[in-house]
Parts: sequence; structure tokens; C-alpha cells
Amino acid sequence: MSVSPPQPPATTPAASLEAILAAASDETREALRTLGELLGNAPTAAASPTQFASRHLGVDTVGLASTKFNGPGTALALLGSLLGTEMTRHAERVVVGSLGEGQPPTWGQLDLGPGEKVSVPSRMVVLFPAGTLSGVPLCIVVDDRHWSREFAILSTAADKPAAEAVLESFRDRLKTGENPLRGRVLEASLCDGSVRLGVAPSIEAQRGGLILPDDVWREIDIFLAAAGHRRELMRRLGLGTSRGLLVAGPPGVGKTHLVRVIAAELAGRFTTILADANSMRHAVAELFAETEAFGPTVVVLDDIDLVLTHRDASGNNATLADFLAALDGVHQREDILTVATTNDPKSLDPAAQRASRFDVVVTLPPPDAPLRARLLARYLGPLGAGIDPLRVAEVLDGATGADIKEVVRRVVLEQGEAFTEDDLVRVADGGRWKANVVRRRYL
Repeated sequence: MSVSPPQPPATTPAASLEAILAAASDETREALRTLGELLGNAPTAAASPTQFASRHLGVDTVGLASTKFNGPGTALALLGSLLGTEMTRHAERVVVGSLGEGQPPTWGQLDLGPGEKVSVPSRMVVLFPAGTLSGVPLCIVVDDRHWSREFAILSTAADKPAAEAVLESFRDRLKTGENPLRGRVLEASLCDGSVRLGVAPSIEAQRGGLILPDDVWREIDIFLAAAGHRRELMRRLGLGTSRGLLVAGPPGVGKTHLVRVIAAELAGRFTTILADANSMRHAVAELFAETEAFGPTVVVLDDIDLVLTHRDASGNNATLADFLAALDGVHQREDILTVATTNDPKSLDPAAQRASRFDVVVTLPPPDAPLRARLLARYLGPLGAGIDPLRVAEVLDGATGADIKEVVRRVVLEQGEAFTEDDLVRVADGGRWKANVVRRRYL
């Protein structure tokens, strides 16, 4: 009788390495990665945002959808601020990953003014499980490098409507008190080819500090009505709440002071953006796009004639086209007040001065004799005892407010406090206060 040799016990096919890793938890994956590095293996690159989302949302990469924010850099940083708020609110549930390239998740600094900064996410991907931002899980990607700016929500294709709703909610929240820059005075400048907004000192100016004809103040009040008591009526009638004011006049008549008064009266309700020449010249479209992150906004364009010239001149027609489109283009904005100053309105293209762009054009002429007398009385203050301001004002025919202030400064510098009316007339009549530049040819 023959005896069959013993047979080995039956075994199941060994699971593949890919299957084991696919079933492993994040903690197990991290432990294996660390063990591999201890055994001498080179560190592996972190998963890309797409891989991160694919793993945490439980779908293949081809089943992902991306909902992106397309906007300027400051708005992206402010969205990062809201992202940081939500990460803190759901700190026990969110999962934070890097953007790959061997770099860890990165936080940046949002400048809120002198000595005031807040940390905001600048380069990372964050998983928000279902029940946090939405009823479905979502991954938010933020990358605030100047060459690769991105704020996107990754979801499954079926959950894209939920991602769009969350992004719209974030954008709406920028126009509320959750935006730490809303209602402040901001300075626009170019940084790495893009507009950046920095916090500027608050503006304090009152109408009482500026002496102008009554008809000028009436025009200013009509202009501001779109932001005040007529706002809802204009909106209901479909007439729009965005307006443009062009303040024209020679140097020294108070154009900049008038702009400061307007900004001060709207402070808190409106964000003020002060544009420098570079941002006006090279990024005017992006400059106005920044307003969408703040709600009601005043955009101040000082000395606009230095940047936006007549299209027949040798100016930058592309800048002019962007400017015209920003004020009255296909994309209509609400609650945007544009206030510009110019020494020479004739140098501007006529298209920039028509209604719906600069609806109100106010010319500030040099003050007449009664206004010059009022200005003198103000600048003399307690030093003007026994001085007839009207007599001195007659001598200063054609002088601006800035000129009159310089006359008073000069007589105080020459005589101290003990000057007479004759001293003031002598200084005014002498003309030494005028900034006359001698132009000569030199070898």
C-alpha cells in the first residue's frame, strides 16, 4: 500500500502591496514612511493637492472637480484669513496637508496696520469633513505665491454645487465685518507686477477746514447722495449706485483736501483705496477688481492727468481702455465711488469725462477776494488782532489757498508774533512767497 506524502496546508493568495497601502489609515502610512526613512530610504515627496483630495474624498482623481476663485492678490489673502477662521472653528476635525514639493504647510502674515498682524494660511490644502463647511466633505487649496496664486475648492464632481455655494459664501463674507481690512484706508501699490493693498493711517478732515464756494459743496452733496440717503432709491430704480467725481483746478486750490473730506465722511461705511501712479498706470483693471472684496469702496486717483491722457496723445491707450471699462464696462459694480483730481482736465480723453464715468466734474477756481479774506482770517488765528484781512486779500489777487498760507508762514518766520498789517501787506505785495523757478540753459 502506498502512502501519499503530506500536503502543505491551503493558503490564500498574498495581498498586493498596493492593496495593503490602499487600506491603511493615515496614521499607518505616516508610520511606514517614518520607518522607511529610519532604514535609510530617501523621504518621499508629499502628495499633491489632487492626490490628497482623491484619498480623503474617496474618489479617483478623474472624479474630482475644482471650483476656483479668480481674483486679485489681496482678496486671495483675505480669503486665506477666512480659511484660517474656519480651521480654528473646526480644529478637531480638519486635516491639513502640504502642496507637495517637499514643503510643509505654510502660514503667512496679513498686515493690518502698524504693529498689527495676523497669521493666515498661505500654502496648504485642508480637508473639511462633512458637517463642517458643508454637508459634504471638501478640500480647500490656497497658494499665495505671486507666480502661482490660487484659492480652489476640490470636491467630487457630484458635490461641485456645494463647493460653489461655499466659495460664494466666502466671497460674501469679505463684505462684512469678518474682513479685517473692510472700512479702512488702504494704499494700493505694485508688488511683483500685481496690486497689493497696505493699511494707511485713517483720514481726518472736516468741511470746516476747507473754504469753498457754496455751489461746490452742493455738487459734492449730490455726488454723495448715491452713497447716502438716495442709495436704496437709486438701487430700486435701477439707476446704479456707482458714481465718479472729477475735481479739477490749478495746484493749491484744495483738491486733495476736498478728497480727504469726502473720504473722512464715508469712513467706516466705505473702504478707501488710495492708488499710486504705478498702480493707475499698469494695473488699473486689477485695482478696481480689488474693490469686490470690500463692498462699498471709494477709489481715489490723484493727479489722474499724469497717467490717463488723451488717446490722440502719446499716452498709454491700453491703460485708458482698462480705465473706461472699469468705470462703465460690461462688468457693472455697485457702491463704487471714484474720486479723481487733475490740474488739466483738457488733457483727459473726452470719453473719460462723460456720464456714468465721471458724472460730476467740479472745478475749484482760485478764491475770490472774500474767500481769500476768510482764508487769511483762519490762518492768522490769534495773531491777527488789528489786521483787516480784506485789505491784505486785495493785494493777493490770483493767490490760491496754499499761497495764502505761505504768506502767513513767511511773515511769522520774518517777524515772529509781533507783526502788523503793514508787515503782512509788504510780504504779500513783495511776491517772495511765490515758488518761481528760474529756468536757464547751462553748459
